[in-house]
Amino acid sequence: MRKLLLSVLATILLAASSGRLAAQAADNPACKLFTQKEATAYVGASVGNAESGLLPGSSGCSWSDEGADHKMSISVFPAGNALQLKNWGFESWEGFRSLPDIGAKAYVVRTPIMEIMGKKMGGEWQAGAIVGDEYVAVGLKGPKGNADAAVALLREAIKRRQQ
Repeated sequence: MRKLLLSVLATILLAASSGRLAAQAADNPACKLFTQKEATAYVGASVGNAESGLLPGSSGCSWSDEGADHKMSISVFPAGNALQLKNWGFESWEGFRSLPDIGAKAYVVRTPIMEIMGKKMGGEWQAGAIVGDEYVAVGLKGPKGNADAAVALLREAIKRRQQ
């Protein structure tokens, strides 16, 4: 039961990171990492303009077409806020694997699909890692969304943040 509750909370947290404030996207460093065209290429389908995330203490951005359930997201937190994978039960989720060559606590996983308040959520490929003093996490859902694409997106996001 605890793992299920933690899984639900993790999904809500990750979904909240894709909350939008389009007006702030132009000033958001995470939104400047990729263009709408690049996000469309990663997703494999058309997505909207960059929209800022709403989580306090993070820099987050997403590109989505919610009607088609396509999305690419990036979130950057202080390293101390990295998800504690074992505590959240990620290791039991589909496709979980560690990515030690990318950074500390690096992983890729597919979030479970669940219904919350009448809306189906989840099924997104997520990857994240602690790099230096930051925790960088990405999400990908769409025709090209898979574990390898999420890992490639994470590597590229980290590379662009270091430039």
